Amino acid sequence: MKVDIQERRKRVASLLARATSEREIANKLGVNQSTISRDIQALKLESQQFAYNLAKSDLAYYFKQSLQGIAEAKKQVWEIYNNPFLSVRERLLALKIIIQADETRFRLLSEDSSVLAMKSLNDRVNKIEQERTNSRQVNR
Repeated sequence: MKVDIQERRKRVASLLARATSEREIANKLGVNQSTISRDIQALKLESQQFAYNLAKSDLAYYFKQSLQGIAEAKKQVWEIYNNPFLSVRERLLALKIIIQADETRFRLLSEDSSVLAMKSLNDRVNKIEQERTNSRQVNR
C-alpha cells in the first residue's frame, strides 16, 4: 500500500505543477479531495525536509567545493602565467582568468548570503531540537 501512496503523491505533485486544482486531482485519481489535501501536506513536509537536509550538509559542502575548485584553477593558471615560453598575449589571458577567479570567489563569499542564511537556519533548528530533547528529559 505504501508504494501506491508514493506513486499517487508523485502524480499529485506532477498535476500540481500543471496548476491543477485539488478537486480536479481528486477526480482524475479517483480519490477523495481530503486524501489529496493530506498528500499535498505530506509533499510540503517532504520539501521542507529536503531543504533542511540541503542546509544541514549538502549546500555547505558544495559551497566549499566551489571555493576549492576556484583555488585549484587559480593555481593552475598561475603555472601557465609563469611559463616563460608562452607569449605575452597568452600570459595576459592567464592574468585575466586569475582576476575573474578572484572576482568569482569574492562574489561567492560576499554576495551569496544564502549559505550563511542556511547555516543560521541549521543552527536555529539544532537549537530547537536540543531544547525539545531537554524538555522531554525534564518531563520524564
